[in-house]
Amino acid sequence: MKRSKLLMRTLLAAALFTAGTAGAQEVKGKNFVNVGIGLGTFGFVGSGGLPITASFEHGITDKISVGATAAYVKTKFLSNYKYTNYVFGARGSYHFNELLKVTDDKLDVYGGASLFYRGYKLKWKGEGEYKTSDGSIDMALHAGARYQLTSQLSGYAELGYGISPLQIGVSLKF
Repeated sequence: MKRSKLLMRTLLAAALFTAGTAGAQEVKGKNFVNVGIGLGTFGFVGSGGLPITASFEHGITDKISVGATAAYVKTKFLSNYKYTNYVFGARGSYHFNELLKVTDDKLDVYGGASLFYRGYKLKWKGEGEYKTSDGSIDMALHAGARYQLTSQLSGYAELGYGISPLQIGVSLKF
């Protein structure tokens, strides 16, 4: 509960700090920092887990951005299992506005791929204690959209594979 309150306060502060007028979505030379929460998780099914997601991308052309991604979730299930799942890696996106003939300057439609490391830790407490952990390198696709609220602040939603099938949050552009 403390993490979700902190996340909400951070998002509110970012919205207030970046208040201003909205402008056209630019990619080349711009940086995007996405911070959000995941709805659902990949991995063990449990309760009490809220995936926290973050990514950074830099526009290298007017249609392509590259950067990094990271996410984390801790889940409990069956009263004595704890499962932690995390991912981090590289990602790239293609911005489809011109190709799709998107006319709304506030909308940025994108999709891309990532190469990441997925790790997990599993802990069980019963008559004894059992711990295990492992990880692997994986690839994923993502598709998303950002809607610009101010010149620097956007809301975003993204579908994909990683830690959560759907992520929502805010995106800062600078």
